[in-house]
Amino acid sequence: MLTISAWLYWMAFFGYLIASILYIVGVTGRKMKIRNGEANANVWTHWGYVAAIVAVLVQLAGFITRWIGSGHSPTSNMYEYMSFWAWCIMLAFVVISAFYRFPILGAFAAPTALAVLGYANVFPDESQALIPALKSYWLYIHVTTAALGEGVLTIAFAAALMHLLVITDVSKWDRKSKALEFVLFLFIALFGFVTISLIFKIQHYQLAEPVTGNVYSLPPLIGPIGTPIGSLGSFLGIPLPLFNVPSWMTGAKAAVKSNTLLWTFLTALILYSLLRSLNRKPLVLSVSEWVQGLDAPSLDELSYRAVAIGYPIFTLGALVFAMIWAQEAWGSYWQWDPKETWALITWLYYTAYLHLRLTRGWEGERASWMAVAGFVVILFLLVGVNFLIVGLHAYA
Repeated sequence: MLTISAWLYWMAFFGYLIASILYIVGVTGRKMKIRNGEANANVWTHWGYVAAIVAVLVQLAGFITRWIGSGHSPTSNMYEYMSFWAWCIMLAFVVISAFYRFPILGAFAAPTALAVLGYANVFPDESQALIPALKSYWLYIHVTTAALGEGVLTIAFAAALMHLLVITDVSKWDRKSKALEFVLFLFIALFGFVTISLIFKIQHYQLAEPVTGNVYSLPPLIGPIGTPIGSLGSFLGIPLPLFNVPSWMTGAKAAVKSNTLLWTFLTALILYSLLRSLNRKPLVLSVSEWVQGLDAPSLDELSYRAVAIGYPIFTLGALVFAMIWAQEAWGSYWQWDPKETWALITWLYYTAYLHLRLTRGWEGERASWMAVAGFVVILFLLVGVNFLIVGLHAYA
């Protein structure tokens, strides 16, 4: 069953890839008709939606078969959780798209889910027995509702980004245009990291550093303190490591984590420079052309409604159910674990969003910037905390 599940997950990955391509071709290769502020689907976006639905169903089948094969809910490690989050993003997109006629939303949502699912495949996909702290039915309730809330909030981000692209005069190349360009750069960084990681994973690249015993999954451009240059092999004829991690960076895996960040930055810089040179202008100028003619208030309303739906689901999953489980597993409702703390920060952030919108009139542009920044907060909660900070949730 686990083998069948792995194949179904990969089929879903390529389904999201096909949906992304169809949506992007639909909004770039053929001018979409705008009627009453809504973009009417053409043949490309129509089949993109079909591909999205099929991929969601295929991944659901993969989720079920993995559950049967492993004997527990497949949401207990980073591979499983990030895969499930990608599914939640696409599920939220499919459902919301049935009510809001914005096919262009798929050109933003599908690539996001694709990147998240690709990121999941960076991690080991082996199914392991649950540690004692995870052997609880609260695992299913807490994790699934938290991921579903984060999936809906991701759609809020996509709609908010589209809204900003509609209302912002990106030709001025001011602070707002540069900020939107930076958001696109972060997307490229995510895709770049996923791509380079998968390339080396397919090649089964691993290098065990002899002094610390840490395992590099990417060629070690950065080595531990005191590691001689050239002692860790070479890459494209270049002796590795190029330099050692700074002495002020402590931690057993400081060199490995720094190396991953450096690879991410270099890959993003190369991809961005390539795309920028091919486009011959800032990327935001081209992307903004996709959404011109859409009704800005409708996009703003869509983003707000997605937050209004995702916020209570996230509240239940990431806080209420999590605290009940913490009491059962650790004997305390709250441990100030980094993951718990950042879940609280994320909740407070979206609480502020709703408060400012409902009581201070923060609609339109300011609300959209908050929704876009909120996605960065979610990314740090799901990726940054596990990658940079060690806590009780380190088993994830």
